[in-house]
Amino acid sequence: MKNTKVNCLVLLVFLLAAAAGSRAEDIDNYKNEIQQKNKNLDEIKSKIKEKNQQSEKLKVREKGISAELARINGELAKIQADINKLNKKIVQVQKDIDFAHARLIAKRAASIQTQNLLRRHLYILYKYQRANLEYLPIILSNAPYEQLVRNDKYLRVITGQNTSLYQQIKQQEADILIVETDLKAKESQLEELQGQVRAQEEVAVKQQQLKASLLAQVREQRQSTEDEIAQLKKESSDLQHLVDKFRSKVSHLEKEKAAAAKNKKREYVHKKASLDWPLAGPVISNFGKQKNAELNAFVINNGIEIKAAAGTEARAIDQGSVLYANTFKSYGLMVIIDHGDDFYTVYAHLGMALVKEGDKVLPGQVIGKVGSGKNGHTAIPNLYFEIRQDGKPEDPLLWLK
Repeated sequence: MKNTKVNCLVLLVFLLAAAAGSRAEDIDNYKNEIQQKNKNLDEIKSKIKEKNQQSEKLKVREKGISAELARINGELAKIQADINKLNKKIVQVQKDIDFAHARLIAKRAASIQTQNLLRRHLYILYKYQRANLEYLPIILSNAPYEQLVRNDKYLRVITGQNTSLYQQIKQQEADILIVETDLKAKESQLEELQGQVRAQEEVAVKQQQLKASLLAQVREQRQSTEDEIAQLKKESSDLQHLVDKFRSKVSHLEKEKAAAAKNKKREYVHKKASLDWPLAGPVISNFGKQKNAELNAFVINNGIEIKAAAGTEARAIDQGSVLYANTFKSYGLMVIIDHGDDFYTVYAHLGMALVKEGDKVLPGQVIGKVGSGKNGHTAIPNLYFEIRQDGKPEDPLLWLK
């Protein structure tokens, strides 16, 4: 029984201590939030630092890529100049090919004309010789000498002309062969030049693709890093704003708490020996060290017990809010009122509670009725009344009228 009573006192002290700290709980919560947000802020700042380092590395890389791009541009300009030169050569070679084609056509036409002429001469000579061979005996026996000389001269002239035409044809065929050989060489040169142009164009295309790829890569990386840094800075700014808001709130609450505590303590100091009794009746158990007849031992009484008939109304001694309204171990049905700034009153041994937790009460408001059962140190109906300030029990008789 003694241990039960001690445990009840410990629980009551804990409950009131928790109530006393409830006002500081908001401040502590804000401070915990500030600590956590500052930790998050440090993490974000660390990430920003890391991203800035990445950005610096990208800038260095960008300089290298810019140098590479400058080199590529130089290569492109050189390739374009080479392509222009090759195109000029191609134009000239094409002209040479066209001229060679024209010469070849002309020489082939001249050769065909010469060959046709030679064919006619040979045909005429063939006819003439055939005709003369048929009349050869007559010519040899009867023709005059002068006629024979003329015939021989005529044959020699025709033969000489035919020999000249034959030589001319051979020369024309040789010229045609030369032109054809030159034409093939020109066409081969043209094909080679066109291949060089295609190769140079392929190199230019590859260089342009590489340039585009490098540009896209560096721009994408830079944009991604800048976006991340901007996002992190925004998060940092928002978080800093929230921290500042919490700090302002803590400062406000601390000032408010300090001012309220100062005013309240001053107010309650002035209220000593001036507060109304919770109910009328004699004190049957005083504050402090008391002899418990049932336990046959001295106990520390943190309040007083006021004798009252069952059903007597118990009233709040001052305005406040109901912190607790329920049974509490050997205290029975109990009501605790928070008057602000660590000033509390306890009403126990009730048979009925007329308020509930969270209710606001006024001075003199009925908060419950005395019970009829056995409570406290006596076997008669009574009200247990306690006052606590700053978590410490005070003698109610010093505060009551």
